[in-house]
Parts: sequence; C-alpha cells; structure tokens
Amino acid sequence: MSEKQTEVTDIKPEAKEEFPELEKLVREKIRLAQKLGLMDGRTPVEGYEGTKEYKRIEEIDARLWELV
Repeated sequence: MSEKQTEVTDIKPEAKEEFPELEKLVREKIRLAQKLGLMDGRTPVEGYEGTKEYKRIEEIDARLWELV
C-alpha cells in the first residue's frame, strides 16, 4: 500500500504546479487582449500587431500549446 500512496503523492504535485501556470497565462492573455481591443467586439488598437503586448500574447499562445 505504501507504494500506491507514493505514486499518488508523486502525481498530485505535478498537476497542481501546471494548473496555476495555465491559469496565470490565460488571465494575462485576456488582460492583454482587452487592452489591445481584441475582445468583446471592440475595435482593435491601430497597429496592435507591432506592440510588445501582442508579442507577449504570441509567447503565451506558444506556452499554452506546450501545456495543453
């Protein structure tokens, strides 16, 4: 039985570590997208593709693909 307990203990911390990063990245992406006017049917900020915020959104997307 102690082996099973060790297995369960080993799995749970890994899952807990991934979800906070996933949640944090999603929240950051939403915040940046709102700032650039890319959500909620707003008109996007002119030239948003060249902003550091948009580049960060692209970085977040790449990381989210790795996590999911």
